[in-house]
Amino acid sequence: MLDDYVNRKHGKVKVVYDHPLLDSILKETFGVFVYQEQVMQATNMLAGYSLGGADVLRRAMGKKKPEEMEQQRETFIKGCHDKNKIPRPKANQIFDTLAKFAGYGFNKSHSAAYAIVAYQTAWLKANYPVEYMAALLSNELANTDKIQLFINECKRMGIEVQAPDVNESGVRFTVGDGKIRFGLAAIKNVGEVAVQNVIAVRKATGRFASFEDFCTRVDLRIVNRKVLECLAKCGAFDSLGEPRAQVFAAIEYQMSRAATVQRDRERGQAALFDVEPVNARQKVTGQHPAVEWAQSEMLAFEKELLGFYVTGHPLSEYAEILKRYELASSGKLAQLQDGQVTRIGGIISKLVPKTTKQGKPMAIMTLEDLDGAVEVLVFPESYARFAPSLKPDAAIFLSGMINLRDDKPKIVADQIIPLADVPKKFTKAVHIRISAGTTEDSTLARVQEVLRAHKGEVPVLLCFIYPDGKLVFLEAHEHFSVAPTQRFVRDVEAVLGDESVWLKIDTEKLAATNEIRRSRPWEQRGAPAAVAS
Repeated sequence: MLDDYVNRKHGKVKVVYDHPLLDSILKETFGVFVYQEQVMQATNMLAGYSLGGADVLRRAMGKKKPEEMEQQRETFIKGCHDKNKIPRPKANQIFDTLAKFAGYGFNKSHSAAYAIVAYQTAWLKANYPVEYMAALLSNELANTDKIQLFINECKRMGIEVQAPDVNESGVRFTVGDGKIRFGLAAIKNVGEVAVQNVIAVRKATGRFASFEDFCTRVDLRIVNRKVLECLAKCGAFDSLGEPRAQVFAAIEYQMSRAATVQRDRERGQAALFDVEPVNARQKVTGQHPAVEWAQSEMLAFEKELLGFYVTGHPLSEYAEILKRYELASSGKLAQLQDGQVTRIGGIISKLVPKTTKQGKPMAIMTLEDLDGAVEVLVFPESYARFAPSLKPDAAIFLSGMINLRDDKPKIVADQIIPLADVPKKFTKAVHIRISAGTTEDSTLARVQEVLRAHKGEVPVLLCFIYPDGKLVFLEAHEHFSVAPTQRFVRDVEAVLGDESVWLKIDTEKLAATNEIRRSRPWEQRGAPAAVAS
């Protein structure tokens, strides 16, 4: 109906009315029902309803109760016949049009107000995109899911969102040099009261020089242990020059020391240690143990507390796999056609188990890749086959059909496998390129060692390249078949140089994974309303 309205407005489609009496009611909206008042006027003029009765009909249509709808249908059809001699088929058709609209329409005053707000915000986003997105993010400080959604939109728009920093961030999201700085109050489990204390201290006495300095100056009754842990885990102290793990490990000691310093300060006593070099006591007492967090652990903390990754992305190690084997990324799905089959890889950032009205398990999940995120529907048949692979934070590769019927693209999954298994499952052969004129026996021996270290089932072909451009292929013995992992590729390239490995993709097997049922899952009987919980 939206497209019909736009096309009629621009003269691409002829304006038609289901009945001449609707002309005066629908003329301003080009023959399309837009406002709830139009529904009430139509039922009043066509079927003789009172305005009170017309409102009862409108509400019944909005609730979509079959028994009540059928009762109202008969009343409407009878009224159309008695008042305007409208034939039953035509009256039935008009009732269906009204029912289709009534569940979605607004009254005219709400429509006008929403239109103004939509216009204003669209203008702000177009003309002040960084400021607009910062305001949008600040409006959802406590909603991590919305924060993640808007940060993905910033990525799409090319707007950099900088990590939180105790010396740079405000309470909310702020703008500087065309970038957005993450607001401290948007960090999970860090309250606005604690953040206000941090910023007040920073404004009053200057930037923080170290974690010790921070703990000594803020009010630790407000900026408590939980707040310090969250600030450390998400990297808000990174600019102070100490690794996150060491800051986290020093929290207990620094809180104890700062409490003593603050008590002495309140009593008016000067501590002897105040004249020491900043880290003197730490060195004496052996604080700041040499601990480190793995990259994966740091990323997990960032995602948990911020809703996005700052220092990297779990998919980075799979970047080459995605480049070779996937057909689209989340950012390109809108460019595809409705019903088109595609392949995409990513991390399951959100997994919501559901149950259909028939009692069968299914799932709705959010798949996040390097470009953004997409919602994936896993209907019962696919869920039964692939449930073991569906876990939060799992890296997966799926094939499925695009659904463009809503505002944002969705994918209906048909095949799902772990992302790490993609090369093994979809590689037909491994070609190793070797310069025949300069290769020494020791080099070939090292290649042989790499092949033995990565035993698998994919055959290897050696491609000898001669100075005159001649190519000679030699198929290696099946004992040298390999598992074509990223580590294997890196190990071979360490011996022979970049671009010395080429993976021949099994396009037939990939095509086989895309033999999705012709009947689209979301169009099957009962599918749109199938989710019960």
